[in-house]
Amino acid sequence: MKNNRFLLSALVDFPDDCNRLVFTPDLVENLIDRLHWMGVRRVYWNYYQKGMWEKFADNSEATRQTLVNLGEPLALGCRLAHEREMEFYATIKPYETGASHANPKNSPEMIAVPGLPCIGGVCKVDPWVMARPEMRVRGRSADIPTDLEKMPIEQIQLRQRDMAPVRIRPENIEIWTSDDNNVYQKQDLTFALTESVETCPRDVFELDGDPVTSKGESVRVLNLSGLNLLDPFIAITTNFDDRNGSFRNTAMEMVQAFGPGNQSIPIVVASHKAVWRPLRDFRTGDLEYDAGLGDALVCLDVTNQPDTSAGESNDGVIAIARGRNEYFSGSLCEAYPEVQAYWLSWVGACIAAGVDGLDVRISCHSSWTNTPEIYGFNEPVGAEYQRRYGVNPNVEPYDSALLGALRGEFFDQFLRATKLRLSAAGKRMQVHAEMESFRPDACQGRWRTRPGNITFNWRSWLRTGLADEATLFGRGWMPEQMLNDALTLEMLREAADTNVPVHLSKAVGHSRDGGVHADLLEYIYRFGGLAGYTLYETAAMYDGQNLGADGQLQFYPGLCEGIRDRVKILGLVD
Repeated sequence: MKNNRFLLSALVDFPDDCNRLVFTPDLVENLIDRLHWMGVRRVYWNYYQKGMWEKFADNSEATRQTLVNLGEPLALGCRLAHEREMEFYATIKPYETGASHANPKNSPEMIAVPGLPCIGGVCKVDPWVMARPEMRVRGRSADIPTDLEKMPIEQIQLRQRDMAPVRIRPENIEIWTSDDNNVYQKQDLTFALTESVETCPRDVFELDGDPVTSKGESVRVLNLSGLNLLDPFIAITTNFDDRNGSFRNTAMEMVQAFGPGNQSIPIVVASHKAVWRPLRDFRTGDLEYDAGLGDALVCLDVTNQPDTSAGESNDGVIAIARGRNEYFSGSLCEAYPEVQAYWLSWVGACIAAGVDGLDVRISCHSSWTNTPEIYGFNEPVGAEYQRRYGVNPNVEPYDSALLGALRGEFFDQFLRATKLRLSAAGKRMQVHAEMESFRPDACQGRWRTRPGNITFNWRSWLRTGLADEATLFGRGWMPEQMLNDALTLEMLREAADTNVPVHLSKAVGHSRDGGVHADLLEYIYRFGGLAGYTLYETAAMYDGQNLGADGQLQFYPGLCEGIRDRVKILGLVD
């Protein structure tokens, strides 16, 4: 007998599905049929505005041909789901209006499709954003230094995470520079190298939150002095050709730069690490600056040659550039009425496509930075803060909690307007409660996905009736960790008190074993207090590069079958 209290759903992030496979209406039907067969009764589909689809198509012939074949993919997915009596919800990401990674400004890609400048090059953005760059989330004026290009770097400090012996000697260090972060040249420089021991000034954590160094611990430091560097981009590397290095730290903690009089120079950092285009080589290309990877661990004294067999680069390099980016690369500021109107146009497009509901997700790929605390100071935010508290937060001391709450109020204005439109159309509104990032101790791997200096009022979303449903969105954590976390349990209690159904969403890409996913489904089902489980995302369920001989999607053997069998045992479908 069917259990009507628990719903299995799946999310389609279609740019990932069609990145290397050309989809036709029949192939989308194949996807929806398979989801229905395995027991999915609700489909979530990430909505992307036209400008973002153009960005995706720039890099993928398969995407370009798919759009020719399908038109608007979301509308087709909605129709096919409804034909199979499945619910269909669109998911919008208001802060997703551009990329957080840059391309060299003179690269063929950026010459063909211009973007907006940042320290590391040029970022691709939605055309609406391209026409209104000042409406992106802006940095605090007092924290955006100017005229640094004239200040020579006279000393570079390299800080290790611990007291392990340092094998780096003066003859091992190489300094490479670039005028535009595209192809670095080795410099023949004379400098002094000294080693010292210093005290770590803060607790240091790596990208996923694991401790690196505790405040007060002793660490070894290398000081390169006697420099006179005016180059915009400076890479420090070594001539070691092995992988036996030990000089490790997070990218941001590893390097500092100083000018005349030992004056600290604000910098952004880079290494060979990159989420997009992960195979980097500073000799022949560019590095990724200020892209939310500052807490990633880097090892300096290893080979810096790319590892093509692994599809990514080795470490072996740490790089710096002066200054800060004035704006987030892509995310828009919620305080502008024009921005809220633009976001509401997406809501209207989803309603017109026939969706049953709309899920609003905060996390995105457009706000990645290493210093989120200096952003969120756009003119409407500053003006309202000054009206309320008599202080201009752009240049005067301010209360970050008050600023975050103010920005949260502006975002809630958008949510209320969205709720009105959806209710008028007979649609339901769902909100993301992101337990991994809506917390003061979030790791960089999670806080980089939201536009820092803002408080998202998830409690009031539940208590005021704004949310008809909620998504517990987990990316790095497994369900057992999520459902034993104090904040998650508080979210579930609040939802229960306000009768808001909660669906837990978890990535499926960690395993292709259907038994593993079936066990997770059963664990979540039996935990109690949850209305459903969302499989995130469909592109992780099948071979994304090759169709089968029958022209159909090649789902990984046993994955869908394992989930379907458990769905039947649990009585989730007839």
